Amino acid sequence: MVDVRSPLAHRATALATLDAVEVPFLTQIDVRCGERDAARLGFPLEPNTVTGDMTRGALWLGPDGWLVVAAPGDPGVIVEGLEALLRDSHHAVVDVSGNRAVIELRGVSRLGLLASACSLDLDPAGGWVAGVCAQTLLARAQVILQELPGATRVFVRPSFADYLVDRLLAGSA
Repeated sequence: MVDVRSPLAHRATALATLDAVEVPFLTQIDVRCGERDAARLGFPLEPNTVTGDMTRGALWLGPDGWLVVAAPGDPGVIVEGLEALLRDSHHAVVDVSGNRAVIELRGVSRLGLLASACSLDLDPAGGWVAGVCAQTLLARAQVILQELPGATRVFVRPSFADYLVDRLLAGSA
């Protein structure tokens, strides 16, 4: 039997210091399709927005690109469902669940901490509220930020995950 560990399983204590947790094995599916198909699927059409809920949602990543995020499980079921819905149109559906580690920051100071290493305006008064997302650099690591009610998810490549936790710890000191 293969021992499967999430990219940040060994950093639980450090994440707790940041009032954060890893969201391990989150299902992540990249979808490329036309706007008409995206609307039919309930995907967001407005840049940097999210549709859906914590069970299953879609993040707008580009004019014809979305990231479908769902609870851990069998991504093949979602891929097959999307493939069936899009079978008569030009599209691409790819399971990228292992492509990004996910950190969920929950503390009240999380936006200030993120802003210390990011050029985005993360002020809620400026529009950074639940239901938005953005691709950016966080301490020079490419990330996707997703704002939730009372939390912020940070999607980062597993090879940068430890570095990013260390950078956030340094920023919180």
